[in-house]
This record gives sequence, structure tokens and C-alpha cells, in this order.
Amino acid sequence: MTQHTDDFLHDCTTVTADGSLVSVDEVEGLYLYWRSLRAADSSGDRVDDSTRDSTDDSVETAAVLDALYARGVEPIQRNGVDYVEGLVLTGPVVADFIVVCDFAGVWGQPELWELAAVQEVVTAS
Repeated sequence: MTQHTDDFLHDCTTVTADGSLVSVDEVEGLYLYWRSLRAADSSGDRVDDSTRDSTDDSVETAAVLDALYARGVEPIQRNGVDYVEGLVLTGPVVADFIVVCDFAGVWGQPELWELAAVQEVVTAS
């Protein structure tokens, strides 16, 4: 495992025992986004990563998933979607990834009525 992989896992993930699920697509997308931020030049501009071979991306994201499996995160599939169980995405890069990339994840965009129901549950507790 490279230091690069360790840094990503430290910066962006927390292993849990609560059955949390994160889709593999989310982990891979976050990793690629995190890598693009780290490749930023000193002026703060993102480096053009479009010349990279997509095979390199696949190898690197596979290494991240292998590192997660070694830490006790389990691969699982539900309704045709690949997940990892026992992982939570954490840290400021995650919030930035969601906002900047307009990423809805497998959970989709919440409907207003869902938010109202959450408010009712929160205030009733």
C-alpha cells in the first residue's frame, strides 16, 4: 500500500462497524476528485488530468478498494449496485466533492416532502 493510498483513506474515510454503505462509484469518484486536488499547482489551479490513461485510474482505484478490504470493509451488492459496507466518507473534501461535482450519489436528490418528514421526526424526539 502506498503512502498516497494511506493519505486518501486518512483524509476521506472512516471505517465503522455500524453497517454503513457507500457505493463503489462514490469511493472511486471521491478518490479521483481528491487526487485532482492534490495535483493542483502552486497557483491553486487544478492540473489538467485529461491526459492520464483511464487504465491508470482503474489500477489506482482498485488499490484503494483493496486497502479498504484489508481494513475490514466488506464488498456487497444490492439491487445491482456495488457497495462497500462498514465505511463512512468523512472530511472537508467530501463536502466539497458533493457541492462542486453536483454529486447526488446513490441516494439521489431529496424531495422537499422527505425533508419535512425528517424535521417532524427530529422535533418529536
